[in-house]
Amino acid sequence: MRKIIIPLFIIITTQFFSQFHTPVEGIYGKEYIIVNYLDWGVSSSIKDHYCGSKTYNGHEGTDFVIRSFPLMDSGIFVLSVDTGIVTAIQDGLFDRNMVSIPSLQLGNYVALKHSGLLYTYYGHLKKNSLLVSVGDTVLPGQRIAKVGSSGNSTDPHLHFELWYDSSYYIDPFAGSCGDHTSYWNSVIPYDTVFDLWESGLINFIPIIDSLRERGNPKNYFNVTDNYVTYWNLQYGLKTGDSTRIEWYKPDGSLYSRFTNYYTKDWHFYYYHSNISRPAMSLSGKWNYKYYYNNNEVDTGHFYLGLTSSLKEKKLKKVNYKRISSSEIEINLPENKLGRLVLIYSISGQLIDEQPIENSTNFRIKLPVMNKSQIYIFKILHSKGESVIKIVN
Repeated sequence: MRKIIIPLFIIITTQFFSQFHTPVEGIYGKEYIIVNYLDWGVSSSIKDHYCGSKTYNGHEGTDFVIRSFPLMDSGIFVLSVDTGIVTAIQDGLFDRNMVSIPSLQLGNYVALKHSGLLYTYYGHLKKNSLLVSVGDTVLPGQRIAKVGSSGNSTDPHLHFELWYDSSYYIDPFAGSCGDHTSYWNSVIPYDTVFDLWESGLINFIPIIDSLRERGNPKNYFNVTDNYVTYWNLQYGLKTGDSTRIEWYKPDGSLYSRFTNYYTKDWHFYYYHSNISRPAMSLSGKWNYKYYYNNNEVDTGHFYLGLTSSLKEKKLKKVNYKRISSSEIEINLPENKLGRLVLIYSISGQLIDEQPIENSTNFRIKLPVMNKSQIYIFKILHSKGESVIKIVN
């Protein structure tokens, strides 16, 4: 088993410290976070350079994890940490792995040789994204590839390794349980604080892979939906922490509550919790709140009561008038408090939705209307729904 470089080597190579560029393009906490550091633990124990749990057994590098596969698709660049020569590359391997298979190793990767017999490796790269060839000279901060999920990878991330003479691996971060000098010219602070990265609503009970892909978010639910599911991606969870999701009916009363307790540290965690789609008699604007250790960290809403029919209904005492070419005013009877306006094309395609805060008189914006274009405006209110056909 290879071992971490000894302190004597660190003294010899002091001139190479504090010069490395961050190997991922973007802002920490927005595009990427560090989930795993090099493992300093002995035998089966784990320990990162600050004596914490942000690693796993035998981990020989640092994992810079980006937010999602859609972000990977948009392209997040991997950067050279220092001047070097490309010594090896691998490309063309599948880059959307979601299962850990150790035999797949780094997948698509780039290897660079730097002065002082230092080598850096950049693994799990996006297929066909490599921008360098063997023998190329690269500069600090130069784009060399894009983040992917090739090889032994469950989520899109860059696995970065630093080696001496390709024989001993080195931790580029300094800490009380590791080396005492950092290799970075701008050190990313060691971060164990809880944060919620992304969240949303869907209409099914997901598996983790579907959350990784994100899918189509929803904020309105009807009789064709069996579930309302809240999901999020969070990090910085610690043993003994708790999270809670609360669902609130349109009248503000609590509908359901679920609490989750954590028995280990999680530095990257997909969460989801669902309710069966409530009865249509409870249609209207619903709210949800998400708590971390009893502190509210996320809130949102959805609308219940949409139907799929665009059949026009008789509009007794429902009037509208044009305010401008881009706006109309709608007047409902006093006993019909408006909650939501849905705008459809004549073919039935949903174009827009505009919430109404319990009003009988309100204005809504029109889509850009072509000549002779017809739109259907469905108004959800406290007595059901009404439909208005607008012709340009």
